[in-house]
Amino acid sequence: MDTGWLSGVNRRDTVKTNIADRLWLTLGAATLAIVVIIVAISGYIFTVGDPTVEPPTGVVYGSSAIALALAASLLWWQFDEAERRSAFPLRRPTRAELALTLVFFPLGLGAFLGGEWVAGLLGFEMEPFYAYDLTDPATFVGVVVGAVIVSPVAEELLYRGALISSLGDRGWSPVAAGFGSIAVFAGYHVFALGVAGVFAIAAWAVFPTILRIRFDNLTGAWLLHLLNNVYAYVIVALFVV
Repeated sequence: MDTGWLSGVNRRDTVKTNIADRLWLTLGAATLAIVVIIVAISGYIFTVGDPTVEPPTGVVYGSSAIALALAASLLWWQFDEAERRSAFPLRRPTRAELALTLVFFPLGLGAFLGGEWVAGLLGFEMEPFYAYDLTDPATFVGVVVGAVIVSPVAEELLYRGALISSLGDRGWSPVAAGFGSIAVFAGYHVFALGVAGVFAIAAWAVFPTILRIRFDNLTGAWLLHLLNNVYAYVIVALFVV
């Protein structure tokens, strides 16, 4: 039975399979990404020989690209074909999905600022993440590859894809599965953006989560994530800051 507007996550056709038992593998892949980033940055600092040095932006975002690609690849490799179809629903978006994606783009930016504002009221400040120079080739490549190309794809596969599907197959309602994925996704960003970043990312993540669940498709969520990161990490860095 269709449970309503946000029921896409619980719709399973004959080519899909239950991936409830893949929850811990999915959470492990997300944890692996964090570990790889920490190890890569620590390795750079060890190589430099100065523990007080701040890693270059290119190294930070390059490490993120490698870590997220490894995490998403691990899930793709471990899932069989039917599990991939269940965890990673990727289809051509409908006009309604594209339209809602465009509507959600400015709303998501506003939600991000609103989450940051709420965090500020609670005494938390956002860690700076625009303090880089995109005219530097290494920085440009690291930011574009890490934040614009890899991150939107890998994070959607991990959090709005495998995580929401596995929670839904464990009997969680679409809303509960959505909020569960938002909590994990936002918490992942605490290492880069601090506690205030968790509030801001959680507020923004509501919108790709709605797209994923409403249309049972990751394409709109990925496009929204891509638009957001192009604006946040490239346009703002070049023309606003």
